[in-house]
Amino acid sequence: MSAVDKARLRAAFSRGAARYEARAVVQREVAARVAGLAIDSAPAAARVLDVGCGPGGLLAELSARRPSLSATGVDLSHGMARACRERLPGGAAVDGDAEALPFRSGSFDLVVSTSTFQWVTDLARALGEVRRVLAPGGTFCLALFCGDTLWELRQAWRAALPAGSAAFTHAFFTPLEVRRALERADLPPSILTVERRTSRHPSARDLLHSLREIGAGNAVRGREGGLGLAPAVARMSRLYEERHESEGSVPATWEIAYAVARLG
Repeated sequence: MSAVDKARLRAAFSRGAARYEARAVVQREVAARVAGLAIDSAPAAARVLDVGCGPGGLLAELSARRPSLSATGVDLSHGMARACRERLPGGAAVDGDAEALPFRSGSFDLVVSTSTFQWVTDLARALGEVRRVLAPGGTFCLALFCGDTLWELRQAWRAALPAGSAAFTHAFFTPLEVRRALERADLPPSILTVERRTSRHPSARDLLHSLREIGAGNAVRGREGGLGLAPAVARMSRLYEERHESEGSVPATWEIAYAVARLG
């Protein structure tokens, strides 16, 4: 796990709220798959919570497919929660931490989350909060980036630093860690699958720019300067492109774990 600086993360995603939907292509694709899982897995759900709702894309899709749903979002970022409220006039979205959800126990029939739980420090604790707010018989549908996500970027960054320097790169949970955390939270998955996607970018700098635009920069606690150090970024970009460029673009790997768990 990584010790995440939540204040930095909150500020970064607030800045990225207006551009998130346009730039977060992989995240949108992941959310669309989770919407399908949720509709299929919880046909009788009436109250849905999206943990890490962002600007409300997943809740909007769920509401379009099932207009009777009572939709609620929660996001660490005030800017994201505000964007979600504006997008869903009939729904609600509040500021809140996935590791301490601001809701009463048993409040929701369905909890969904995409591209969020990779940012928590204590995965089992955050999943325990999901377990707490689910009503008896409720369903949880999860997708998070894990394992090998952005391995090309993280590898090039470590190689670009002087020998002995602390890299302070984000450590993504492995699929096995995700399964174990779900089980510790009393949410044993009935479905747990892993897929890999590859996005293409004109350059390493373009990849960095797109991550920063949506707020998904490096939020590891203790990192000062980090990828913002111009000489190190230049070295990282050169190494990334030397190792991975082909036909005028560079790849970025995304490893995604999808899980569905139901309460008895």
